[in-house]
Amino acid sequence: MTKNKITDLLGGSKVLGKPKDLDDLAEEGLPKQSLVFFMTQVNLDERRLFNYLDVTKRTLDNYKPKERLRLYISDRLIHLAELYAKGKEIFNSLEYFNEWLNRPSIDFHGEKPIELINTRRGIDEILRTLGRIEHGILA
Repeated sequence: MTKNKITDLLGGSKVLGKPKDLDDLAEEGLPKQSLVFFMTQVNLDERRLFNYLDVTKRTLDNYKPKERLRLYISDRLIHLAELYAKGKEIFNSLEYFNEWLNRPSIDFHGEKPIELINTRRGIDEILRTLGRIEHGILA
């Protein structure tokens, strides 16, 4: 998976400017527009997204469109974009990936993978499972 697939979900060069390393983007802070763009692309419910980012809608509403998000929020948003970029790559569309996220899975003891999107560890677990799917390794 390339950095471009991740940054495309965050608005690409139109929103982010010239290409930068993902760590540099997090440190400098993603513009609020990246979050808005990401939300329109992935169809993740706001409550779950804001819970993972550990920020309230009201706090985000106070940011101006080009204002930079804090490092913590930017880093978590990039991590989430990495998950969705990987899912899109494996399932060939965000729609199919979202379907998979919302179905109970034997890999997660009958829970829906989407339920794990509340911690970095949960997202890392989903990423590992996607890696196994990509390489044809069954549960």
